Amino acid sequence: MSLYERVDRDVAPGSRERIEYLLVYAVCFAVLMVEGVLRRIGSLVTAHRPAPLGAIVAEARVKAANCATSSFMGL
Repeated sequence: MSLYERVDRDVAPGSRERIEYLLVYAVCFAVLMVEGVLRRIGSLVTAHRPAPLGAIVAEARVKAANCATSSFMGL
């Protein structure tokens, strides 16, 4: 049996990568939510119409997914 055929039975396949991805995603999401909320507060101060909270969450989710994906691509 070669080294490439070895299978670890103790660890679920891809579980470590998934945990790392979720941690990076969570950090990116938290930072981007703070940015979105600050941008919303800024638009209230300048008397512009702020984006709805759902739009801020959706935008943060998309940006966090892009951030987490690109961090594992070596960019």
